[in-house]
Amino acid sequence: MRRGTPPQRVDPDQDAVVRLSAIPPDGRATTVGRVMLAVGGERIPVEMTVPAGPVAVEDLLPIVHGLSSLFATRATARAEADGREISCRAGCGACCRQLVPVAPAEARALARLVEAMPEPRRERVRRRFDAALDTLEPLGLMERLDRNRDDRQVIAREYFAAGVACPFLEDEACSIHADRPLSCREYLVTSPPDLCAALSPGIERVTLEARPSLALLNADLRDGWMPLVLSLVQDAQAPPSPRDRPAADILKQVIGGL
Repeated sequence: MRRGTPPQRVDPDQDAVVRLSAIPPDGRATTVGRVMLAVGGERIPVEMTVPAGPVAVEDLLPIVHGLSSLFATRATARAEADGREISCRAGCGACCRQLVPVAPAEARALARLVEAMPEPRRERVRRRFDAALDTLEPLGLMERLDRNRDDRQVIAREYFAAGVACPFLEDEACSIHADRPLSCREYLVTSPPDLCAALSPGIERVTLEARPSLALLNADLRDGWMPLVLSLVQDAQAPPSPRDRPAADILKQVIGGL
């Protein structure tokens, strides 16, 4: 999730090899590896350029984003082949008031993203995070999540009822679309946007062949997912993310979890 990351090539119809990159901005050496994904009866070669040496999980988020885009592209193609049109498009923020679960690595990357924003945009985004927590705190939803994550669906509906927009939502569009969380990338629907806007029954989600968001969570080795609105709080209170594992080890866990 770093600015300047090369575009991810994720369409196997355009290239026999899907090439994904997580090139470090500090000029560190990189290494290249290749895996073969068995997906839907197909074998898809994936080439990954990653930092050499120990890394933190968030250093590899561009790779996981690329995998997510691959599965989303395939799911979109299947839906369209069945005559169903994806409703999600630029300018539709219908789903951007739902509880967005993120892995700890994603929360750290989002905090770094905010930190790197120029003023006054950075302060505006920070104020939106503060306003969201001010609205949610009296409801006790965050504390309930810590105590009982099995109650997520009930809490998610109460969160939605509070009407808290994602701090990154601007003019009903995602202002960090290229860096958006995996759960947002995996949320594709073919039903009318009005259903998402009201969280009504009948929302028709498109099924992905794999969920990189869940695979990342298992590879992160932390305390499980958290709401996006806690990203800045978590970053301020938690110890720095360790850069202590080879990229290959982390990606083996992610890909194995698919």
